Amino acid sequence: MSGAEVIGIISGVIAIIDATAKIYNAANDASGLPQAFRDVATRLPLVHETLQTVSRHLNTSNPDENSCKAIRPILQRCENRATQLEKMFKDVIPQADASRMERYLLAARSLGKGATVESLMKGVLEDTQLLASSRVMELATEASIAALIRRAIEEVSAIPSSLPDGIYLSAVREAERDALLKELKWTDPTIDKLRIERTKGGLYEASSSWILSHPSYQEWQDGETNKLLWIKGGAGKGKTMLLVTITKHLRSQTRPDYHGASSSLSFFFCQNTDDRLNNAVAVLKGLIYLLLVQDVSLVSYLKSDCDRMGKDIFDATNNNANAFDALSNVFKQMVQHPRMETLYLAVDALDECENGLPDLLNLVRETALQENRLKWILTSRNRVDIDENLALENPGAKLSLEVNAEAVVQAIKTYIIRKVAEVPSLQSSPVQRTSIQQKLLEKAEGTFLWVDLVLRSIRGVLAEDAVRRIDETPPGLLPLYDRMMGDISKSASSYRDSCLTVLSVATLAYRPLHILELRTLAGLKYETADLEKIVDMCGSFLTLVDNHVYPIHQSAKDYLVSVTAVDKIFPSGKHTAQRSIVDRSIAAMKTLRRDVYQLVHPGTLTRDVEARLPTPDPLLGVGYSCTYWIDHVCETDKAELQSSRRYRLANTLERHIAGSKKSIRIRDSIKAFFHNHFLHWLEALSLLGVISNGILSLAKLRTIVEARTDSFTNLVEDAYRFMLLNRWLIEQAPLQTYVSALLFTPVDSIICRMFAKEEPGWVLTKPAAEKTWSRCLQTFEGHGGSVRSVAFSPDGSQIASGSNDKTIRIWDAKSGKEVRKLEGHNSWVQSVAFSPDGSRIVSGSNDKTIRIWDAKSGKEVRKLEGHSNSVQSVAFSPDSSRIASGSDDNTIRVWDAKLDKEVQKLEGHSSWVLSVAFSPDGSRIVSGSDDKTIRIWDAKSGKEVRKLEGHSNSVQSVAFSPDSSRIASGSDDNTIRVWDAKLDKEVQKLEGHSSWVLSVAFSPDGSRIVSGSDDKTIRIWDAKSGKEVRKLEGHSNSVRSVAFSPDGSRIASGSDDNTIRIWDAKSGKEVRKLEGHSSSVLSVAFSPDGSRIASGSVDNTIRIWDAKSGKEVRKLEGHNSWVQSVAFSPDGSRIASGSYDNTIRIWDAKSGKEARKLEGHSSWVLSVAFSPDGSRIASGSVDKTIRIWDAKSGKEVRSVNMGRTPNGLRFEDSGDSGLWLRTSAGSIKLAGGESSSHDSYNITGDTSHMIKPNDQLTSNPQTPFSNTGLRWDLSSDGSWVTWRGQGSIWLPPDFRPGESDISRDGSAIVIGRPTGRVVVLRMSMDVSFP
Repeated sequence: MSGAEVIGIISGVIAIIDATAKIYNAANDASGLPQAFRDVATRLPLVHETLQTVSRHLNTSNPDENSCKAIRPILQRCENRATQLEKMFKDVIPQADASRMERYLLAARSLGKGATVESLMKGVLEDTQLLASSRVMELATEASIAALIRRAIEEVSAIPSSLPDGIYLSAVREAERDALLKELKWTDPTIDKLRIERTKGGLYEASSSWILSHPSYQEWQDGETNKLLWIKGGAGKGKTMLLVTITKHLRSQTRPDYHGASSSLSFFFCQNTDDRLNNAVAVLKGLIYLLLVQDVSLVSYLKSDCDRMGKDIFDATNNNANAFDALSNVFKQMVQHPRMETLYLAVDALDECENGLPDLLNLVRETALQENRLKWILTSRNRVDIDENLALENPGAKLSLEVNAEAVVQAIKTYIIRKVAEVPSLQSSPVQRTSIQQKLLEKAEGTFLWVDLVLRSIRGVLAEDAVRRIDETPPGLLPLYDRMMGDISKSASSYRDSCLTVLSVATLAYRPLHILELRTLAGLKYETADLEKIVDMCGSFLTLVDNHVYPIHQSAKDYLVSVTAVDKIFPSGKHTAQRSIVDRSIAAMKTLRRDVYQLVHPGTLTRDVEARLPTPDPLLGVGYSCTYWIDHVCETDKAELQSSRRYRLANTLERHIAGSKKSIRIRDSIKAFFHNHFLHWLEALSLLGVISNGILSLAKLRTIVEARTDSFTNLVEDAYRFMLLNRWLIEQAPLQTYVSALLFTPVDSIICRMFAKEEPGWVLTKPAAEKTWSRCLQTFEGHGGSVRSVAFSPDGSQIASGSNDKTIRIWDAKSGKEVRKLEGHNSWVQSVAFSPDGSRIVSGSNDKTIRIWDAKSGKEVRKLEGHSNSVQSVAFSPDSSRIASGSDDNTIRVWDAKLDKEVQKLEGHSSWVLSVAFSPDGSRIVSGSDDKTIRIWDAKSGKEVRKLEGHSNSVQSVAFSPDSSRIASGSDDNTIRVWDAKLDKEVQKLEGHSSWVLSVAFSPDGSRIVSGSDDKTIRIWDAKSGKEVRKLEGHSNSVRSVAFSPDGSRIASGSDDNTIRIWDAKSGKEVRKLEGHSSSVLSVAFSPDGSRIASGSVDNTIRIWDAKSGKEVRKLEGHNSWVQSVAFSPDGSRIASGSYDNTIRIWDAKSGKEARKLEGHSSWVLSVAFSPDGSRIASGSVDKTIRIWDAKSGKEVRSVNMGRTPNGLRFEDSGDSGLWLRTSAGSIKLAGGESSSHDSYNITGDTSHMIKPNDQLTSNPQTPFSNTGLRWDLSSDGSWVTWRGQGSIWLPPDFRPGESDISRDGSAIVIGRPTGRVVVLRMSMDVSFP
């Protein structure tokens, strides 16, 4: 490890400390916070100053490698503690309300016992003390700092505990549970149960209460041996109503209905026709939901996993294969929670669980055997697979309704008597009523559903007709369905065709349809009342509940897709019906428009939309179409393939839509829709909360057309890239679809060109985005520290990443969602790799261990120990039998993966081995090292075969391509290089990361390269395509300062690359490059007439440049430390400079002579500014004060303690409200008004009471700044450009500020990036939103 790398880590810690201070300083007040937060915040500048001192020392002393290695563990620990402290501040402080203490409690619990703000701060101070006093630093002249740190540690140690032992409030847990369930949007099984009851005609307990006295049930409820009871029977036998009766009975004896009960009940009712209720993930969500409602103490199990992995880990709608495992892990912890009670778990209709049933049955069996308190009761049809999976040995555990036919018949008899008595035409005809009861009983064959369907058909007829109809009705469900279908087909009603259309659409739909969606997809023009009549005519197959159309029963849906019914409801084939759905969906979605909910403000977040839904909802009738129309395009293809093998998938898009007057091809319809409504569709997906569905469906369409090369294919590909790039943004803020998404997407994007007219007119100067799509396909964000390693799973569907946050995370490669989080290492995870079969993951860490994990469950399987220093890299051999590891002990070791034994030790590198990889055939091992080389070894003999050189810094990661022809390497020089493995030549150089590239890997097909970087991002690159285009990345290092010229036409930027660059503010082009400083340029400023530029640097000098020619005019010397800030006086005759030597100096701008030295600050001066008339100078310092000086005499006029470090000083004259001084720590009203002259400004008066938080000033239209240039600004975290304090333009990570400036008229913002990019945005001061 070099001194530069140590400085890099220290810079990272400083950034974390500064971010923590920024969070505290941005708060309006500290109400609700423990005093410890304030005590800790006041000591953050001391840590900042000490680490800066250490960094300066390292920058000049150039310590040797061994010295740097010695302090690395201290740095790692300090970074970890600082990260936890920042997280705690971020979780607790931002929202000023009564729940701050609750959030603090939750944040502390999530970090573990003893994690309080004061304990973390003490640890950071102790680590800082060790760094400052280490032999490497030898900071003898910094004794005052050492004393300050010692005193700070003593004071922090004396802070009373901010979290007393044992604090755990029930109210906190309930609020936490309610907020979590609301965020997850899980449905309450109780509500679903009530709806299903209504769908099935309601509960009649007299016909189902027999189950409660059945010996098998009583043994299950009260006995000790039978923990699982399976009630099975054919379709329509009344299984659901039996379980409704059972749950009602149990609920009366369990919590919360029965006060003082020690037992609990949780249940779930599956329903095949509703995709929210037909899978194993949904079952577990429902069971967990009811457990949380009854026992709030269980919320910690769900909350911890949700916090670690994100809520999407439980979502199966985006092909997340790990959702069930994640939920089952939570479920197991809940049922194992210490309690002295019985837990009843009931699941109805297992046969309607379409996805994940085997996993669910295994979980049921496993928990039933292991947990004595659990009692499962299940219902389903007679299915062999369910029987085999449950493997019930006890005969009493199976309750067959066919075996108990006598009880079922008696129950049906009771049911018939009750239901027949409700038929109006039979109430006055006792003889016919008795006759009908007998006929129904004889024909029912033990099936409740058959009775219910027949009674529905006679409800509105006369008694004589009722008898005749029953006589003509065949026994058995299937014959009955045939009869009912025949009745519809032969009907003379004008609604007959509409009925058949409704049946076809309901059969093909992926979920129950709202009545308005049904009208859209069926192409019917009827009013809602008529539509309801049509659904009622289909009453043998469909039912209407809460304005949604459901199949009457699973057996009805089974019949509708059977061979018998297909010819009747799909007379022209399913493909024709699918095409009609596509055609009608596209037609309906043409009604979509921009801002369909009339949100107006472009920064409105989806979470705020719920409270302002318009009535009626314009998306109510097109919601299904928006979500599933592309899925129906794909189903159209399947139907074509089934009807004729000649047609391939791409040809489907060429064929004509049956029934269309103009025979418009589907591909042309899609193209026209995208051309006019693509952005409107994305907005609708966001408002509907189904952006992920849109991405997955568009991926399907992309697969359909990818074999072709034409304008349509290019459009689909471009649309897909647009969605991937902007997915997170559009999901959070729908109207940013037309703002940020268009502004920052590559300018040559087809979608961007197509919708150029939609770009916000109030953005006058757009940021210079990339010209074309870069090779980076996606960026994943989520780790709490640098990403050290990444790897594709063998099938390319997942990516594993290891980080300084000590975790391994697994991501879905297609959607970018986090799937799982693996924890166990107690230090940085340096390397991760999948086994060739994808079943295991191996990781190497700074804790000197190698760990093997089960990729599906996330459990640790094995730990390998032997290296004497950090393990930097790990890799499986192609046959999974061996693991190679590279370490800071300069060796590569090969291990037997099964026996945990070391097999071989390879030596040769002269420094740390940072990366190792096997070739695909296992014959070679490639390694990358801190010695800047890549070496290839013979895996059998251990001999070095080849050495590759070219990187200018440490090689952090290496990887073979699948065909062994190429090697990819990632380095601390921020690049990825691709090498020809045989010719030893560099083939390609990939640039884009803004910090060290710590890991690289090829995708299984070799077409993509994934890289992880110290910039905390993971990037996916196309391994074949052309170079990336970057227009504004002129600087080769971080931009430290930016400034507008007085007229706003030019921008100056100073950088760590030691240069100043001048840019055209309108075009974004670099105009001139100024060179002369020997170190980083920290500050730049234009003279009032724009003819000169002043710059301050780490080389302790100020330089004056001619802005037109770029020539250096003068060099000002005098400061004995870094010059952090420079400013011209209003008349341009003087320059003020602030320095790390704690002084402000005033210079004659013409002669370059020092005119005056201002002393008084006790720490670094970060910012200086002249008052509008030039008579005063304001300075801000790390000592938390702002001092105002008389510019002529040099005397200090006033000192204001801001309570936190002020920076970015700027005077603002608002006319009628007087003179204000704006700073990062708040704004001060000095004095004056419209009638006052500058000479009368009373800046010697008491100003402390006039300090105002900046967010109040920028968001309140009545403040003095509402009429100045402060309406456009940047949010505190730099992620939004704000208008009056509300986010208006979201900034992607690559465009967020390192440094920034606002033009004098307040309309333009310039942003300097650590990558060297300079971004300019100019906005109108006259906007149409509030």
